[in-house]
Amino acid sequence: MLTVKEAIEQRRSIRKFKTDPVPDELIDQMLEAARLAPSGTNRQPWRFQVIKNAELKKKLAEEAAFGNQLVANAPVIVACGSELLTFVKGHKLAPPGGEYYGADSDDLDELRKFQADAHIYTAIAVEHMVLTATAIGLGTCWLQRLRFGQVGKILGWPRHIPVFTFLLVGYADEQPAAKPRVAVEDIVLKEGNIPE
Repeated sequence: MLTVKEAIEQRRSIRKFKTDPVPDELIDQMLEAARLAPSGTNRQPWRFQVIKNAELKKKLAEEAAFGNQLVANAPVIVACGSELLTFVKGHKLAPPGGEYYGADSDDLDELRKFQADAHIYTAIAVEHMVLTATAIGLGTCWLQRLRFGQVGKILGWPRHIPVFTFLLVGYADEQPAAKPRVAVEDIVLKEGNIPE
């Protein structure tokens, strides 16, 4: 298994997968890594659905992913969403000690105020999965260009679990080169070099 540093350096967005099935044990390792992700006030809003069924992947591609055949062809899709009920004060899904921050009711309009926070925490969990996948020899690709409401309808998700992204998973059938990255000195703001 790769080290964290090696996984970060070797991770690529994979858009061409082999047809080999991905063992459930490897998906379980990815999900365990996601489960251990940090979140503000320990909300843990991430929710995942592992999709391998070919007909369902095809339906999602055609009806919710603008015809993107990456969705139909990936061996596994992990649909990722955020449970907004974790932001209701005193709710059974809310973390202990989180009463000082959150919604006072499960009204969806009020909960939507916390959707950005929820998705940020879910993004951290997804990246935990991405790096774990890389470390154990799998390729992944985030997919954001989705009809999010349509994904939720197809999968039967309740409205308080908005869809955030798809993570496509499989064995890579390509080796993309690393893309150029901005230098560290260009991303760190220091006193005296902050742009106006």
